[in-house]
Formats: sequence, structure tokens, C-alpha cells
Amino acid sequence: MLELQEIGPQRKITVPYIPVPSRSPGFFSMLFFTWVKPMLLLGKNLKLEQDDIPILPDEHLIEHENLTTYISKHRLFKALFLSNWKLLLLVTILGNIVVVFDFSSPIFIKLLIAYLKSEEKPLSIGLYLLLGYIFVTLINQLVKGRFSWTNQLIELKVKSSLSNVIYSKLLKAASIPSNLGVNILMVDVRKIYEGLRDLNMFITCPMQAGISMYIIYQQVGNAVFAALGTLIICIAMDMFIARRVQRFSIRIMSHRDKRIEASTQMLTNIKMIKACVWENVFKTKINSIRASELSILRLIKLFLATSRFFFWVIPSITAAIVFVYYTVVMKEKLDPEIAFVTLTTLLLLQDSLQDLSWLVSQLLICVVSVRRVQSLIDLPDLDEPNKGDKILMKNCTFAYGDKNILKNISLEVKQGEFVAVVGEVGSGKSSLLNSIMGELKIKEGFINVPDNIAYAPSLDSWIQNDTLKNNILFGKPYNEAWYLKVLDACCLIQDINSLPNKDLTEIGERGINLSGGQKARICLARAVYADKDIYLLDDPLSSVDTYVAKYIMNKCFLNVLSQKTRILVTHRLNILNKVDRVILLQNGSIKNDSSPDKIKIIEEIKETSRVEIEEPAPQQSKLIEKEEKVLGRINSHLYIDYFKFSGGYFFPFLAVLSMVLWAITRMIGDIILKNWTTNPDGIDEYLPLYLLFRVGGNIFSYIRALLMMAVVGISASKFVHHKMIESFIKAPVNLFYDVTPIGRILNRLNKDLNSIDENISGAMAAVIAQTCQVASMVTIGLIYFPIITLLLPFLVYYSLQIKELYLSAARELRRFEAISNSPILNHYAETVSGIKIIRTFQQNENFKQKNYRLINSNSRLLYSQAACKCWLSVTLGLLSSTVLWVLFSLVIIFRYNVPIDIVGLSLAYVVPLPHNILRLVGDWANLENQIIAVERAKQYIDIISENPNEISSDKNLQDWPSQPSIQFKEVYMKYRLNTPLVLQGVNLFIEAGTRAGLVGRTGSGKSSIYLCLLRLVELHAGTIFIDGVNIAMIGLHKLRSAITLVPQDPLVFSGDLRDNLDPCKIKSHEEIQEALREVNLSKFSIDYEIKSDGSNLSAGERQLISLGRAMLAHTKIILFDEATAGIDQDNDLKIQEVVKNKFKGCTILTIAHRLGTVMENDVIWVMKDGIVAEMGSPKELLSRDSLFRNLRDNFN
Repeated sequence: MLELQEIGPQRKITVPYIPVPSRSPGFFSMLFFTWVKPMLLLGKNLKLEQDDIPILPDEHLIEHENLTTYISKHRLFKALFLSNWKLLLLVTILGNIVVVFDFSSPIFIKLLIAYLKSEEKPLSIGLYLLLGYIFVTLINQLVKGRFSWTNQLIELKVKSSLSNVIYSKLLKAASIPSNLGVNILMVDVRKIYEGLRDLNMFITCPMQAGISMYIIYQQVGNAVFAALGTLIICIAMDMFIARRVQRFSIRIMSHRDKRIEASTQMLTNIKMIKACVWENVFKTKINSIRASELSILRLIKLFLATSRFFFWVIPSITAAIVFVYYTVVMKEKLDPEIAFVTLTTLLLLQDSLQDLSWLVSQLLICVVSVRRVQSLIDLPDLDEPNKGDKILMKNCTFAYGDKNILKNISLEVKQGEFVAVVGEVGSGKSSLLNSIMGELKIKEGFINVPDNIAYAPSLDSWIQNDTLKNNILFGKPYNEAWYLKVLDACCLIQDINSLPNKDLTEIGERGINLSGGQKARICLARAVYADKDIYLLDDPLSSVDTYVAKYIMNKCFLNVLSQKTRILVTHRLNILNKVDRVILLQNGSIKNDSSPDKIKIIEEIKETSRVEIEEPAPQQSKLIEKEEKVLGRINSHLYIDYFKFSGGYFFPFLAVLSMVLWAITRMIGDIILKNWTTNPDGIDEYLPLYLLFRVGGNIFSYIRALLMMAVVGISASKFVHHKMIESFIKAPVNLFYDVTPIGRILNRLNKDLNSIDENISGAMAAVIAQTCQVASMVTIGLIYFPIITLLLPFLVYYSLQIKELYLSAARELRRFEAISNSPILNHYAETVSGIKIIRTFQQNENFKQKNYRLINSNSRLLYSQAACKCWLSVTLGLLSSTVLWVLFSLVIIFRYNVPIDIVGLSLAYVVPLPHNILRLVGDWANLENQIIAVERAKQYIDIISENPNEISSDKNLQDWPSQPSIQFKEVYMKYRLNTPLVLQGVNLFIEAGTRAGLVGRTGSGKSSIYLCLLRLVELHAGTIFIDGVNIAMIGLHKLRSAITLVPQDPLVFSGDLRDNLDPCKIKSHEEIQEALREVNLSKFSIDYEIKSDGSNLSAGERQLISLGRAMLAHTKIILFDEATAGIDQDNDLKIQEVVKNKFKGCTILTIAHRLGTVMENDVIWVMKDGIVAEMGSPKELLSRDSLFRNLRDNFN
């Protein structure tokens, strides 16, 4: 069980707090973002809760998005532009205003130096200069606030609307590749809104560069063309690098898709993977994909760092060229006014070129994601069949993808008719139902289907993570009388009464809190409660015992649904005399269609032996645990952990040292420039030194970028992923997977890991760089302009106070937002797995509404996050402006006491100081928000683990088990500490080589036996011996390698058939071919490509593959958990004969649903209420009044 310790004070409300929506504040409250102040104060003084977060304004609700309208007429990028054009226009206008105002700094430096040079100008001129500066900077800060806010709104709107478009496509698409969904939602959507958000920079950056060039021209004349050359070189270099980054981005997204698909397969099938000892197979596969992904990511980081280096070093070289050209060629004097105004403007030019470089790379990456989302949108929608009052097909051919599944189907089913569909495994029975539901593409023929259909699957039962009652209601209004009638007809009343909270019991993700039979009956009850005209029943009786099957047939199919049209896929031949028609399918075609008395179907099979008993389900009222979050300040150990993850402190130390050296060389270079301006004739002396220190400084900056992003960042990413996968593999099924939704885990492996991959190292590098930048500015200020010491404490103190106020709320908002992504992923995954049922039951709108609620919940958090960021920006901006106003006042007052060259150097460093302190605070706040991804990843790195896979004593068991006997001695088992006992003192002994059957009613404890044998759940008390050895004293891999499990729900994963049969790649081609022949799958080639979750195989074929694995395993203990439930009886009998011969001498324990499966066993154990109620041979148990005999008699 995952336990997170809460940090921070307990919540004690002393003043009532009413969340303030953004539409109610006045003009100034919106202008200065003071409407978020109550939430910030609450976050600082108390523990912020979700109820304290301001509501989302109506205009930002997903219900009001218009992207869907535009996307039906235009390609994605144009649709995004048209649906957001007002915000994009506004942000472009605001961005241009910001650019114009940003140039106030070099202009005012020029005017101030000119004023200080002239002793004749009165003080009033200086005061007017000060007032102008105050006005310009005040307006600039407020416009920047609106600019940032508009950008955040674009991000919010694009994210929510795109997420909705993707989900809406899922509901109507014929098929969606399983590897696309999660990555598109969590990664591609983010890259698209980041690219669209910054689209305005295509106008603002060239404008900023143009103004910079003009100002430089005003200062140095024709020498500006050296700067123009810089611009051309930078753009050419940037385009070269950006194109390569785009190519790498396409490749890295492909690898991420594969990694998420493989991770999803591992997580959803973890129980079987542990049982088969395939952990290393999947870990190797996932880590191999991850290694390829990180190698490409490292190249991207190298290219981006190189790009940044050129954008830093070229302006420095350009400055030197400009000054040389100005002094040598133009024979002009380089004075402080010209030198430092030019230098300051070149820094602005550098910023614009760097932003343009970043923008081009981001947009090219955005284009990759746009194409991926567009490819999803372009997928064909499901074909809507013609509507009519009955099912009618004429010469129809249906296909799944490019493969024809059903051929020449002609069928007419009248209202109220009861039709059975039979046939061998893979004959097309389930596909026939899918064609009626419209889930298959019709290639030829005519089909007419009513739209009032209900569908009930069996082996592929779909259960929502909700209460049992809500799974049955499935969006329909509650009608108590009808509800109780349905429960009775589906034989669920006894099961419900055995649950702790009756029908309000939470039944867990994928129904893990239920037996297979219970899941099948809940799916049936959902269909019956819907009260439709047509019922498509995909073998719902295969997972229930004989008594229940007989009860459902009489009470449900022949009574409650007697007036409905019913099409039943079944392998139970004894019920065929109760239907109106029987359709026999063979190789995707109808071989026979007539009344039961006219059709002969494998008459030699004795159905009376086909008595079935369900497997147990643990009784738990609350299963899925709420996702918790750590509260309060970021623990400083997270940074230490991150550096440890990256391999230690050496490379981070080198990165810090590089930035310190960068700051020192930059200062020395500018001091050399100051001296050059006072001695224009010393060009031979100063120019080489200036270039040495400026270029050398940029090389140190490049080293810092390489170390942090390409070394530290990649190493940490590799370690975190490796440790998370290792933790997931080692996590116990009952204590972790049974209480943790898969979507929550995928959120860690996707969004959080992506943040670690791409953001944290860059955020750390920015903090290091900005800290050194501020330190260098403070140093110059203290040396040449000591008056700054009066303002510095004030600036630092209030900056830290503002930062702390912001972070107290921002941290919690970031955590809430991270958590809010998990339900979105869960809902998406749940929809993918249940899409046929959702569409058939016409629940699309209800699921869309739930998606709306989840997206709006996430948007509400993003909205408040954005407002807090803008409040921080405006508040710190105004604080820095106030400091500059005071600084300008001091400069004006002390103008006669400071040399002009020192004023130029000092202002070049001191004027940007408040802004750089603001950026440092912002960068630090961003780092704290990003490091939460490490916090969340570490929570799952530190989860509880199973007992060791290998222990030293395993080497003494080389030939174990030689005599595979099994003994249970006073065995007690429960799933978790807060759940009831499932096994209550089980005692049994199975001799080596015995074929034993385990039977019993639902909840009796049968499947718990194999969970204990495989130690998938550890014992509460008692001991289990195999070949006389206590299995608790054996490593898990040694134990599980000695046992083969053939489950009812088989594991089939994407890849070829050989990989599925022999994942460890240790069997020969001939052995695999022989296994295929023995399980009647020889029609498939060994290289047959299986799609994700075996979607291109029938349920029976998937079970046969699982059986083939068992034949290749060659272990001495075999556990069958009704491995032939979805197989036709002819194949079942053949397979039983193969099992009898193939596993001769093995100890076989069969958890039986079909009594025919265990009738020839040596011994049968009958379970009841968690204990062994009786045992004996089948003949002995049938000869007396036994529970086993009662099971048999209930069917007859």
C-alpha cells in the first residue's frame, strides 16, 4: 500500500474564505491580479484545499469551445488559428508594445549619460527624465502582465479544446492505434499549445531585432552591418539546427509511443507477467526502447545547447567587430555613451535572436505533434449501418482493417426471435455480433440494423471503476422494481448480499474486485436493465457455473427477455433445444442456419459433463485508493536526490563552476571595454583581451548547458525511469496494483517523466545562470556604484517575501494539477477498453459529459496557476521598477561625483539588476514547480516491494522439485490487512504426478489457492510445501519458474506469434511449430503479427496461445484456471487429450468451471467458504451425498 506522509500545518479555518471568480473583480483587481491574493494568503497561512481555488469562468468551460466546429471544415493548424484568432491577435499587439517599451532601457541610459556629461543642464531636466522613465516602465510592466495572461489563456484553451477533440474522435473512430492515445493527450497536446502560444514571437522577435539594429546604427553608423551579418549567420545556423531537431523529434515521439504501449501492456498484465517470470523480458524491452529514446533526446539537447552557444558567442564577437570597425575604419572615438548603449542594445538583439532560435525549434516540434494529432483526426469514422426494424444482411463481407473477417453473410433475424450462434474457435462468432453493432467495416453487401441494441460480453467483460449499482444502471434512471427484477434474472442477489456494502460496493478498475463469472453477469445485468429491443449476447454463460447458467437461461433469456430479439453466441450445446434457430459459422461464413431439430452439431459431445463453477472474488467495499499529494514546502532532499539520480555531484559542480567562470570572464570583459573607452588608442591592447574573455565566457556557458542538459539531465532521466519500472515490476499485486489505477501510473511514466526529461535540467541551468548573473551585477554595483547597497537589501527582502507568498499556493496548485491528469487518463483508457459497449448502449453523450467535467477540473487549476504566475510577474516587475526609479534618482543627485565611464558600466549592470532578480525568483519558482515531477516519481520509486526474486539458498535447489507434491498446512490468506480472510485454515495434500481438480461456488477460495502457490499474495498464516520445501524460503523466480499458470484471461501482447509463445526466446522453431499444432493453431504462421491485446484474435484463440506457452514451459506443476472456457467443445476434448499425454507425470491442479474437465482427474477438492469442504475421487464423490454431486445434479 502506498503511503505518503503529509507535510505542513493542519488546516484551521479562522476566517471564512469565499473563492473569487475572475469575472467579478474590478478593473484594477484584474489589471494587477490582486483577485488571487486571498488564495495566496490562504496557501501561506493554511493548507490549500481544492475548494479554496477560484471557479473557472463560464467562457473557459470546455462546453463553450469552438474548435470542433472549425476542425470539421479545416485542417488542424488552421482550425486552431481560427478558433483562437482574437487571443492570438491580442497577444501579438501586446507583444509588440512590450518590445517597444523594452527599448526604453538603452534609450534612457543614453539620455542619462548625456545629461550627466553636461554640467550645464538643470536638475529639472533630470527630473523630467526620471518621470518619463517611471511612466514607461510602469506601463511596460502592466502590459507585460496582460501579455503573459493572454498567453496563458491561449495555452489553457488549446489544451482543453484539443483534449476534447481527441476524446470525441475516440468515441466515433473505427479504430485508434493503442500506442497513440496517452502520448497524444499528455505530450503532443502540450507541444501544440506551447507552439501556438508563442506564435506571436514570429512578429515580435524580428521587430525587436530590427529596432536593435536601428539603435545600433544610430550609435555606430555603418558598423551596424557587422551586426546584420550576425543576424544572417544566426538565422542560417538556427534553421540548420531546427531542421535536425524536428527530425529527431519525430523519431523520439515514435519511441515514446512504443514505450508507453509496452509499459501499458506490462502494467495491465502484471499478475500474469509475475506468474510467468517475464519481468526481465518486459523490463529489457521497455528499457531498450527508453535507451533509444534517451539517445535521441541527448542529441536534441546537444543541438539546442550548440544553438544557444552560437547565439551567445556571435553577439560578443560582433560587439568587438563593431567597435573595431567604428574606431579603426571610421576613425571615430569610442566613448562610454556609444560603447555601453551599443552593448546594451546588442544584448537585446541577442535576446531576440535567442528567442527566435527557440521559437523555430519549438514550432518545428509543434508541427510534428500537429501531424500526429491530424493523423488521428483523419482516421475513418465508424460506418453507420442502415436503420430498420429488424436485422437484415444480404451478401455482406466485413473487414477488420484490411483483413476480411466475415464473407458472404446473408442473415435475417425477426423481432422476438432467439438465435444461437455456434462454431469452432476463430470461426467468426464474435465478429458477427460486432458487424451487427457496426464495429466492423462493411466492404460488400447490404446491412439493415435497428439502433436499439444491448450487448453483453463475457471473456472480454468491461467493468467501470465505480459501484456495482452504477455499472448496471450505466447512465439510465434508477427504477427500483425493474432493477431488482434484473438482479434476480441475472442471479446477482446472492453475490450482492455477500458484499460488504451490497450494490454500493466499489468493484475496482477492470473489475479486479470480482470473479470472472460475476463480471459476466454484471455485464449481462447492464444489458438487461437497458431494456433494449435487440440483445447481442457474446457467450455470457461461459464464465458462470452450471447452476447459474441454467438459472439465467430460464429466468433471463426465456422469461424477462422473452419478447426481445436475442442472438446468443455459445459453446453450450445442451441449450440449443431452447432457441428458435441455430447458426453454424465456419471460417467466417455461415455453414448452416436452421431450427435446432434440423442441425447436427458435434452430437458425440456429452454436454451433461459440462458443469461449471465460478472462481472466487475477494470481498472488499473500497478498493481504489485516492491519489494523495505531499503538502507544504518542497523538501530540499529532492534536489539532492535529483543530483544522486544523475550520478552524483561531480557534473553539477562542474556546471556551477562553469557559470561562475562565465560570470567572472564576462565582468572582466566589460571592465576591459570600460578601460578601452577611456583609452581609444589602446585597441591593440584591449581588443584581444576583450575577445578572449567574452568568447571564453560563452564557452563556459556552453559547457554549463552541455553538462546540465546532456549529462546531468539525461542521466537523471535514465535513472528515474529505470527505478520506476523496477519498482513497478517488484510491487506486489494485492498491495499496489489492486488499489492503484493504471492511468495514475501512466501519468507518472508520461507527463511527470517528460517533465524530468525536458524541463528540470534546463530549469536548474537557468537558476545557476541567473544566480551568477545577479552575483556579477551586484559585484560590479558594489565596486563601482556602492550606492546600490542602500537598495539591495530592500529588493532582496521583498523579492523573497513575494516569492514565498507565490510558492505557498503555486506548489499546491501544481500538485493538484498533476493529480487531476490521472482521472483524464483513466477515463480515456476506460473508454478505449469499453468503446463497443459505450457506442452500442448509446452512452457517447454521457461519457463526453464526464470528459467535460474532468477537463474543466483540470482547466480550473491551470487557470489559477496562470493567474498566480501573472501576479508574481506584475508584482516583482513593479518592485524592480520602483528600485530603478530610486536608482535613477540617486544617479541624478550624485551626477557630479561619478565618472562618466563608470556610470556607463555601472548602469549597464545595475539597471538590469532588478529585472534579473525578478527572473531569478521566477526561475527558482519554476524549478520548484518542475521538481514536483521528481517528488511524484520518487513516490513510486519508494513503493513497497515483493520479497526477493532470488535468494542465496536457491542454488541448493537445482533439481527442485523432483517430486512435485503440494501441501497446504493451516493456510490463512487475506488480500490486505483491512480485508476479510479469504482462506481460513486450508489443509490439503496433492501427491506428485496427481491430476487434481479444484471446484466450488463463487467466493469459495479456489483462485486464492493459485495466488498463494505463486506467492502473488503472501500468506496471513500457515505454510505451503512443494516437494517438502517451504515455498516461503524460496526466491520468487525460483518458485514461479517451477509452476506454469494457464489463466482464464490469457495474456497476449503486440508482436509476432513466436514472441507470444516464447518471450524469452529459448525454444527452437520446431518446438514452437509443434506446440501450435498441438493446440490447433497451425493455421497461423510463427511470424503472424498480433496486434495490441490480441485484438485481431478471437477469445478462444488467445486462450489457445496461452495453452501453447504451457506446453513449451516443461514445468512439473501446471495450474489451469479454466483455460478452455472460451473454446468450443470439439477442440476442448482434443486439448484435454493432448494435456493428458503432454503433461504425463506432472502435478496438475485444475480450477474447474466445466466438470467435464475434472471428471477424469485423480482427486477433486471442493472448496466452500475458504476451506476444503470435501475431497476424493470423482467416482467416490458422485457415489455419495456430496457437494460435488449436488453441483452435478443442479445442472441435470
